[in-house]
Amino acid sequence: MWISNLVRLRFLKLSYNKFDGHIPTNITDLSQLYHLNLAANSLSGVIPWQLSNLEAMTKRKSMLRKLPNNYSRGVDRYLSRFKHMVGELSVTTKRQDLKYQGFALLGIVTIDLSSNYLTESLDLSENKLSGEIPSSISKLTYLSTLNLSYNNLIGRIPSGGQLDTLYNNNPSMYDGNAGLCGDILKKKCPGNDASNDYGRFVLGLWVVFSTLLFKKSWMIAYFRLFDKHPSSHSLPNNTVNQHLTLQLINHLAMLMRRPAIAAAASFLLLMIAADGQAATPPPPAAIGNYCEPRERDALLAFKEGVTDDPAGLLASWRRGGGQLQDDCCQWRGVRCSNLTGHVVKLRLRNDHAGTALAGEIGQSLISLEHLRYLDLSMNNLAGSTGHVPEFLGSFRSLRYLNLSGIVFSGMVPPQLGNLSNLRYLDLSGIRLSGMVSFLYINDGSWLAHLSNLQYLKLDGVNLSTVVDWPHVLNMIPSLKIFSLSSCSLQSANQSLPELSFKELEKLDLSNNDFNHPAESSWIWNLTSLKYLNLSSTSLYGDIPQALGNMLSLQVLDFSFDDHKDSMGMSVSKNGNMGTMKANLKNLCNLEVLDLDCRLEYGNITDIFQSLPQCSPSKLKEVHLAGNRLTGMLPNWIGRLTSLVTLDLFNNSITGQVPSEIGMLTNLRNLYLHFNNMNGTITEKHFAHLTSLKSIYLCYNHLNIVMDPQWLPPFKLEKAYFASITMGPSFPRWLQSQVDIVALAMNDAGINDTFPDWFSTTFSKAKLLEFPGNQISGGLPTNMENMSLEKLYLKSNQIAGLIPRMPRNLTILDLSNNSLSGPLPLNIGSPKLAELNLLSNRITGNVPQSICELQNLHGLDLSNNLLHGEFPQCSGMSMMSFFRLSNNSFSGNFPSFLQGWTELSFLDLSWNKFSGNLPTWIGNFSKLEILRLKHNMFSGNIPASITKLGNLSHLDLASNSPLPQYLANLTGMVPKQYYTNEHEERLSGCDYKSLVTMKGLELEYDEENVTVVTIDLSSNLLTGVIPEDITYLHRLINLNLSSNYLSGKIPYSIGDMQSLESLDLSKNMLYGEIPQSLSDLSSLSFLNLSYNNLVGRIPLGTQLGTLYDQNHHLYDGNDGLCGPPLPKSCYKSDASEQGHLMRSKQGFDIGPFSIGVAMGFMAGLWIVFYALLFMKTWRVAYFCLLDKVYDEVCVIAVFGWARLTGRTDARLLMSQVAWSSIDSDESYE
Repeated sequence: MWISNLVRLRFLKLSYNKFDGHIPTNITDLSQLYHLNLAANSLSGVIPWQLSNLEAMTKRKSMLRKLPNNYSRGVDRYLSRFKHMVGELSVTTKRQDLKYQGFALLGIVTIDLSSNYLTESLDLSENKLSGEIPSSISKLTYLSTLNLSYNNLIGRIPSGGQLDTLYNNNPSMYDGNAGLCGDILKKKCPGNDASNDYGRFVLGLWVVFSTLLFKKSWMIAYFRLFDKHPSSHSLPNNTVNQHLTLQLINHLAMLMRRPAIAAAASFLLLMIAADGQAATPPPPAAIGNYCEPRERDALLAFKEGVTDDPAGLLASWRRGGGQLQDDCCQWRGVRCSNLTGHVVKLRLRNDHAGTALAGEIGQSLISLEHLRYLDLSMNNLAGSTGHVPEFLGSFRSLRYLNLSGIVFSGMVPPQLGNLSNLRYLDLSGIRLSGMVSFLYINDGSWLAHLSNLQYLKLDGVNLSTVVDWPHVLNMIPSLKIFSLSSCSLQSANQSLPELSFKELEKLDLSNNDFNHPAESSWIWNLTSLKYLNLSSTSLYGDIPQALGNMLSLQVLDFSFDDHKDSMGMSVSKNGNMGTMKANLKNLCNLEVLDLDCRLEYGNITDIFQSLPQCSPSKLKEVHLAGNRLTGMLPNWIGRLTSLVTLDLFNNSITGQVPSEIGMLTNLRNLYLHFNNMNGTITEKHFAHLTSLKSIYLCYNHLNIVMDPQWLPPFKLEKAYFASITMGPSFPRWLQSQVDIVALAMNDAGINDTFPDWFSTTFSKAKLLEFPGNQISGGLPTNMENMSLEKLYLKSNQIAGLIPRMPRNLTILDLSNNSLSGPLPLNIGSPKLAELNLLSNRITGNVPQSICELQNLHGLDLSNNLLHGEFPQCSGMSMMSFFRLSNNSFSGNFPSFLQGWTELSFLDLSWNKFSGNLPTWIGNFSKLEILRLKHNMFSGNIPASITKLGNLSHLDLASNSPLPQYLANLTGMVPKQYYTNEHEERLSGCDYKSLVTMKGLELEYDEENVTVVTIDLSSNLLTGVIPEDITYLHRLINLNLSSNYLSGKIPYSIGDMQSLESLDLSKNMLYGEIPQSLSDLSSLSFLNLSYNNLVGRIPLGTQLGTLYDQNHHLYDGNDGLCGPPLPKSCYKSDASEQGHLMRSKQGFDIGPFSIGVAMGFMAGLWIVFYALLFMKTWRVAYFCLLDKVYDEVCVIAVFGWARLTGRTDARLLMSQVAWSSIDSDESYE
């Protein structure tokens, strides 16, 4: 009850809770309350009649405008204290969840019908209201949504243009009120002659009383009969007062029996009749007070099939808790007829992600025979089968069926064609979470049976086989809203001799692949259309002239296949374009025109001249982005006084921005970025843009020059001025833009320090970008109080220490500045996800506190003066980008990395890390780039590195045989449909990488970071080059230079067709150069110098070109010969023959050596066989051997004697002779 003490309360939202009991009456004491939301609770009882005390909801707009200035200033001061706490508020209004920024809700009130002209949305559905609809409702000129369905209203529906429009937008707004009638329902009121009934009654009354007045005998007889009247308790309640009045007159007449009394009675009865005419007829009494037990049991059985109810939507569905709980008509989401007590409405729609019902649609619902409204949308009720239940076709009374967002699969049951009373059908398959159903329709003929259908939405249902879909729909003349977006339709140019759905107002065929000329379609004959969406339909060619005849059109979306750039804007994909043939001058009702990425070319002036020329203009949105439009904007653009959004992004528009654009007082969004516009923009361009919220001028050749004292008439929320000259000082007019949420001033020529108002003015900003300027000095103070989420200050001249940052910061990019000192112990941003401090002068150790950034998934500390060991941050498991290169970090390979399984980029190069590479390095399944060059790692390269299936860049240079099975590096192997899983890079991380390629150290930016490379140069690698390496067909750069590799170049190296750079220099490779090397057509750099290669150099144009570029590519291989070297190959004929006979490996010395050895052994056995079995051969052989021996001995003896000067040569000779005789005797 104390809630009334909150006397200054303006916003009260308690929806979607479990509050019960009555609404406290003292809530109406909150006179300043503007927004009251108690939806989706279990509140009961009556609405307090004191609601008229909510004074803030009874003020008209005119009254609000007339508030005293001092009062409004006081309100502004009050609100300004809390603006940073509000953000945006979700309000269910106009049957949608709308987002209102800040205090935009101050004019939204929806209660007092009699005096409230601010009401925009009125929903009184699903209650037990009775009586007629008050005619005052037609005075709500601001009303855009009305829902009075499922009450007990009767009588004629008030007439009025606004109510008629609302009915056209929502034909179900009066459903469930059987007593309503009128022309709009095409139901004749039985009371059409009600006014005449009372006239006839009065006429008859006068006839009777005239007779009684002048005919005494008749009068006596009448009063005798009247004396026998029934007792009052038998009369209806609303006639008791009339009965008592007549009884009084009767007694007076019996006492006096005078004609005057009779006359007075007749006059009194006349007044009673008049009073009865003015009174509202009473509602008929309800037949039953509670729901049917059979229907209650059916609902409870349905609840049993629901396995999950996160929001407690069915919490009130239970029995045994008293009469109120047993009455299913009181259950949440259930409504019964006040006449019959039968369940007529079941609304269990889920409007919030994470609160969906799960389970199945139980067949017990078939007992709800009188059901007229069924909405189970946006839930997970597909069940185990996933099919749309066939029994839904048995609800013959059903008028509203909404199963959208339920992820069904299979065929839509044709039994739904039995719902002949259906007016609303929504089976669209796209839901809140983005999931899409897999429904399809093979034969759509059953749709033709829904003759009363007014609303049909089948978005996401596959209709690819329903070729005659226009013919089927042509048989439903009552259709008003029709949506078949993303239905795989094949064409929209079928021949339709006559169009039956002439009342069609809304048509959505977006995201279908029609792929035929736009002019050939029958769509342009639907002249009754108010809304037409043909976006991304692949209709090509010119926009037809017939479009100019669709005079009722209010919204046209004919954009093509757009996707979004980094600023959320559409970008052309250069698809099915044409020219603008249609003249839209007569489309006076047109409010939205979207032709993004649809025109192949055109002149912007001609396009604007073809727009509606009606006065006043109703055109609110013009979208012409991505159309290659040329020319200059016309000066008369100021005539489009209703324009809210002007989108000319990504064209080739030249010239200056016309100052007349400043006359568009309603303009909120101005998108002129990515054009060739030039000139200077002054305050005149913004003179009357009081509504401006978003402005995108970036990437033109514009200068913004404002008077330093100029005060803008607008409060910007988003401003993108990248590449627009705004310096050299910070523009002072920005100081007034306290509502800014996103501001980008990249390369804006700012040569200044941060102003002292920076932190306060931009306190609400979520995104600030100032890279590429010359901002100097230190970072702003008091930044911790800002709401910043993303801050980009790269490539400036900012110096000093890093201060405490905003608490909500997620991306911080301070790279390429002059920041110095140590890293802060507490950076103040626990939500930080990306931190880039590349290329500064930061010194010292990395503090342990950096490990507290548990959300960090991108860290770049490269090119600084950091040293020591990196802290053991094992808990940062989300890290995907980690670069420490060009510092002096030391220690072993960081062991804490073992838990960082999300890593895709790891760069520890140019540090002092040492030790062996761990075997668990192969566990980084998502790793794409690994750079460990120029450290002190030793030992072998672990074989587990070949498990890195996504690896595309491996650099271990300047640090051990190569691992086998390199083919397992599937990131370097082409896939049939190769997609980069990490295509969406971290915005705050610099992916530039130095790659030693083509003999140079090249820098690749983030767009080319996936250059597939292996660099193992300048190591101590031994062994052979694995043959598996030739399976890496995506490899672009292979550098194995400056190692101790031996063996031959793999003969299949020609299979590496993507190879552009190959450096095998300074190794010990031998053998011939494989002929397949000449097949590498993409090769642009080759270095085979300083090896032991031999043989003829393969012929080929590519290799000849490479030699012309680098005459040293074969140096240090003395065995190479042939062109392009000046050294000729000897025995050219034999060499040529040998070239023809050799295998793919080239000449191999192995088989030759084996042949020589086998021949030697065979010859040796033949000689020993002859000596063993033939004596004469044996004697002759040994005699010859002795003779040779003697001769050698003589020569040796005399030679020795000559050298030593000895004279006893004869003695020596005699000794030799005797030894020879002894030998001869031994043979005998």
